[in-house]
Amino acid sequence: MKLWIIIPTYNEKENISELLDRLTSVLEELKINYNILVVDDNSPDGTADMVKKHRLYDDKIKLIVREGKKGLGSAILDGIRYVFKNDPGATHIVTMDADLSHKPEDLAVLIKYADKADVVQGSRYVRGGKTIGWGIHRHLISKTANFLIRTLYGTGIHDSTSNYRIYSRRAAELLLKYASGKSYEWAIESLLIPVAAKLKIVEAPITFINRSKGKSKLGIRDIIKWWIYILTFKRKFKSIAVEEGEKYSS
Repeated sequence: MKLWIIIPTYNEKENISELLDRLTSVLEELKINYNILVVDDNSPDGTADMVKKHRLYDDKIKLIVREGKKGLGSAILDGIRYVFKNDPGATHIVTMDADLSHKPEDLAVLIKYADKADVVQGSRYVRGGKTIGWGIHRHLISKTANFLIRTLYGTGIHDSTSNYRIYSRRAAELLLKYASGKSYEWAIESLLIPVAAKLKIVEAPITFINRSKGKSKLGIRDIIKWWIYILTFKRKFKSIAVEEGEKYSS
């Protein structure tokens, strides 16, 4: 396994150093061949400067600074392109949030499943998974969105909206081919594309912790776009299923 962890950032100065410290500690303990790529959207708070101060910067930790705030999905796609261009031996891509809502220690659990599927979905809604620090309205929005995705797309997946995942190289290549979501709709699209292509997906339990430092970037406009995306992705989903199905049946 050659693992790359892609972390999109925007104004995460208060969290990024702790995240990198904990993440490198976990990976070194697991004795895994890894690199971390931070994709920063030119954060005005100096997030990129904090990354450059890390003891492993320019060795195990790489940095891309983009001009302007271009969005979560766009950052991850740029990150995947960087990995494939610079490391032909990369076998797996991890995506996770920078605000410490995704525990670095849970990555050890996800990795246990990496040889069993093309996508390992970090899940709050399977046995052993949980959420800490959310109010009832956030629980309601999340549970409703996941119910709607399961119903519309027949996924059987309990948590389709967490961005804590491991993708095989094959799954990541499909994302480069089909994904277009630039913001938070990425979390849905980047799971439904492998589902449409009939790749194997497993869920692994994670503990989601609501951020304690910095401000959430998820606003009401993003939530509305989320709902619209869930409802309108069906045509693209069917098109991917047909194209990828014909490829593997021919």
